[in-house]
Amino acid sequence: MTLEELTLEIYAERTLTHFESKHLVAWAVNVLKLGYESDNLYILAGLDYASTEEREIYFWNSIADLKLDIEKSEEDIIENYALTIAKKAIRKEINIDYAFSQMLKIVSASEYNYRYIAFYEIDEDLDYLKYSNSTLYNTELTLENSKEFILEEMKIFVEMEELNIFPEERAKWYCETCKNLTNPITKNKFQLKKPFRYTVWACGICGSEKLKYNSNHDVKRIIIEKLKKNQG
Repeated sequence: MTLEELTLEIYAERTLTHFESKHLVAWAVNVLKLGYESDNLYILAGLDYASTEEREIYFWNSIADLKLDIEKSEEDIIENYALTIAKKAIRKEINIDYAFSQMLKIVSASEYNYRYIAFYEIDEDLDYLKYSNSTLYNTELTLENSKEFILEEMKIFVEMEELNIFPEERAKWYCETCKNLTNPITKNKFQLKKPFRYTVWACGICGSEKLKYNSNHDVKRIIIEKLKKNQG
């Protein structure tokens, strides 16, 4: 792990969860192991029984010694950390359970930002699968394939972020009839029993009801490939 990655992890922990200042001591030890040196780093690495206030002082002094850029907003920290976590999971540098738990913290800290909402939806579906053997968002997800499914979501997440795909594009569904990405519309239908009138989702282009939701991995891949083609 690089100095930048170690430090980003500390910033992210401070943003995402109740922060334990002992992590600052561990950070200093790991930075020293990378070959960086300063008086403040050495002091911080030895503060196992010090107060949070004292650890904080030496941490920020160490940051100054290392000339690290700390002018980042909370949103930037979350965004950079999410990409780091996903890429590490893809490279198998961290296990998928840990990566998923961190992404769920990111979902909450970002106030359910559209970039990360898919991980919340997966978590909801896993609960539904455990208790009612059904899903709300991801019909392809099962308890048996959950790790592979989450890993694929990580790969899709990285690609969408690197392509800077806008939320209105990510929101599109896929019509299996006209083979287009579409903004779905509601359509009234009638039957001879209650409720006599009900609504269904339909393609905004051809009106077909044969749609794949935007949470579907195949649809996300279609969105990615379309943008790559347009940019190419």
